[in-house]
Amino acid sequence: MKISGFKPRLYQEKIFASAAKRNTLVVLPTGLGKTMIAMMLAVHRGKTLFLAPTKPLCVQHMEVFEKYIDGEFVVLTGEVPPNKRVDVDADVVFATPQTIENDLIARRFNFDDVRLLVFDEAHRAVGEYAYVWLAKQYMELAKNPLVLGLTASPGHTKEEVDVICRNLHIKQVESRMELDADMSPYVKERRINKVFIGLPEGFGEIKRNMERALAMSLRGLKLMGVIESADISKVRKSELLRLKNELASQIGTDPKIYQALSEVAVCIKVMHVLELLQTVGVKPLKSYFKKMRGQTRVKANKKLLENPYFKKAMVLSLESKIDHPKYDELVKLLKKKRKQALVFTQYRDTCSEIVSRLRDAGFKATKFVGQAGEGGMSQKKQIETINEFKYGIHDVLVATSIAEEGLHIPEIEVAVFFEPVPSALRSIQRKGRVGRTKFGEVYVLITKGTIDESYYWVSYHKERKMRKMLEGMKQKKLDTFQ
Repeated sequence: MKISGFKPRLYQEKIFASAAKRNTLVVLPTGLGKTMIAMMLAVHRGKTLFLAPTKPLCVQHMEVFEKYIDGEFVVLTGEVPPNKRVDVDADVVFATPQTIENDLIARRFNFDDVRLLVFDEAHRAVGEYAYVWLAKQYMELAKNPLVLGLTASPGHTKEEVDVICRNLHIKQVESRMELDADMSPYVKERRINKVFIGLPEGFGEIKRNMERALAMSLRGLKLMGVIESADISKVRKSELLRLKNELASQIGTDPKIYQALSEVAVCIKVMHVLELLQTVGVKPLKSYFKKMRGQTRVKANKKLLENPYFKKAMVLSLESKIDHPKYDELVKLLKKKRKQALVFTQYRDTCSEIVSRLRDAGFKATKFVGQAGEGGMSQKKQIETINEFKYGIHDVLVATSIAEEGLHIPEIEVAVFFEPVPSALRSIQRKGRVGRTKFGEVYVLITKGTIDESYYWVSYHKERKMRKMLEGMKQKKLDTFQ
C-alpha cells in the first residue's frame, strides 16, 4: 500500500510517529483527521483490521482509504453471509466488532497476521462491549500486535479514561485540544447559542400532578430506608438507575427488595414522563401513555395507572391541544438561517413529529435513526440518507443518537439540539458534526426552569472537566498497563 494525494499535517505526523511505537489512544476533536492517522499507520504496518460500531461508519472509513491508497479493501458486517466472510484476503478489513467476534469464535477469521488493530469510537471499550474481548484476543493471538484507539471524547474523568486504556491494552495517550498551537490553524470557529423558551402555562397542572405522584413513591422508598431524601428536587434519575442495578443484584436476599425495586421503577417512569413533558411536549407523551396502557401486566405500569395524581396528569395530557413552543421556535430558526441543518433529538417519536412539522413549513426534512425496533432504518437506508443529504435532496436531517458518532456529514453549518443532553461525550459528538470546513453555529433549545437547564449545565461542566483532564494527559505514557 502507498499513500498519494495526501499531505499530513504536522500534528498528524507527530502522533503517527509516536503511535507507530506503542499501543496508543488518540484523542482529537471531531473532524480533525483521526482516520488519516489510522491510514498512515496502516500503510506503515501492513495488514490492518479497522473496527467501527456501524456499517455506515465502516463504509465511510473505507471510502477515505480508497481515495488515497491503492490497495485491497473490504467491509465485513452481519449483512455479509458467513460463508462469504471466510479467508478474506484484503490489505484493510473494515468491520463491525460483533461480526469479527462471531467470526473469531467460528474460526472464519484469525488475528495471526493482523499487524494493526484500529478501534474507532474507542470510548465504547467498556463493560461487555465487543471491543474489550477483541482487544484481549488480539494481544494474545497476533504475532506482532499494535493497537490504535480513536475518539473525540474518552470520558470526563481520569478513571473513565483509565478503564478504556486497560481494556484496549493502551500504553500511551496522544491528545490534542482545539486551542493547541499546532491545531489552531485547522480549527474552524463554532458558536454555541442558547435559546431559552418558556414552559406553556397549560403544562403546569400536568407537571404538578406528576410531581405529586413522584413524591408519593419517593416517600415510600424513604420509609423503606432505601433513599435518604424524598425531596423531588434532590433526587436524580441517574441515581435511581444506579439504585435499581444495586437492588437487582441483591434479589433473593430479602423479600422487601422486590417491593423496593418496583417502587424505584415507578419513580424512574414518572421522571421520564416529566422529562418528556418539559422537553418535547404532550404529543410524544400521549404515545408513551398508549404504550403503558397496553402493558398493564408490568407491575410499575399497573401501580402508576392506579395512582390518582398520575391518572389526573394522564387525562390532562391526553385532552391537551397545546404544543411545546420548541417546534415553532425550530421552524422560525431554520427559516431564518436557510442553510442545510442537522437537528438532534432524544426520542424517535419526537424525531417523526419534527420531520412532519418541518415538511409542513416547506422544508425537505427527513429522519435519520438507528436500526433497532419499530421504525428503525436499515444500514443501507442510513447510507442512502446521508448521501441524499450530501447532494441536497434533503435540507434538514433530523437525527437521534445514531448521528452523534463519527459519521462524516459534510458542510454542515447549523446544528440544533432540540433538547440538551447531560453527557459530555454526546454533547461533544453532536457539536462535532458542524463547523468542520467553515464557520458553524450550534443552537440549544432550553425550556426555562426545567430539566433542560440542568442537563445543559451538567454537560457543560463535564466537558470542562474532561478538557482539563486531557490537558494533563498529552503524550502520556501509561507504563502501569504494560
